[in-house]
Order: sequence, then structure tokens, then C-alpha cells
Amino acid sequence: MEDLIERVWEHSQNNPEGFTLNLETLRPVKFGISVAYFETQNSHDKESLEKVISHALRHEKIVGGWLNYGNGKFYFDSVRIFKNSELEEAIEFAKDNEQLKIYDLTNLKEINIAKG
Repeated sequence: MEDLIERVWEHSQNNPEGFTLNLETLRPVKFGISVAYFETQNSHDKESLEKVISHALRHEKIVGGWLNYGNGKFYFDSVRIFKNSELEEAIEFAKDNEQLKIYDLTNLKEINIAKG
């Protein structure tokens, strides 16, 4: 686990604008819609990566992260990837997981989630 934490941490430092990483291949995920799980919210540092990675290994084996330049914190999440044709399902999953935004990796854009 320590080696995996180090590799994800290093990847985050090299990609502060954001990344989505397959833990099995350690390659970026470039297509689909990325939606974070509620269980791994508020994970902001190297120490919290173990929780994020453990969750991801039990689920889709994908993690995402980005640096918030406003507060200087990284945000790490275990994520689920939906096909672009599954936008409605992705939005429902996001609502169920109390997410405010999801990310379209294919088109490189955020999608705001309406409350309710």
C-alpha cells in the first residue's frame, strides 16, 4: 500500500490541475464522466490517501485529485467512471453521493449538479 500511496502522491504533484488514475495500470483515465464517492470526501493530504486508495481498490480502482489553488489543499477521491452516454446515471450517482460537480473527462469540462 505504501508504494501505491507514494506513486499516487507523486502523480498528484506532477498533475496539480487534476488527474484521474487507474490504480491497476497507474495510467490516466481519459474518457467518461468521473463522479466521486461520498465516503472519500474531505481527503486533502498524503495521510488521507490510504483511505481513498483502500476505498478505490474495493470499488472501481480509480482515484482522482486536484489542487485547489485558493486554499492550497489537494482534494483526493475514489471515483466511479460512467460512459458519456450514461450522463443521467452519473448525475443520479452524484446526487446520491452529495456531489456538487462531476467531471466530463472526454470533453474536459465540469458539470454542475442541481440540488434536489
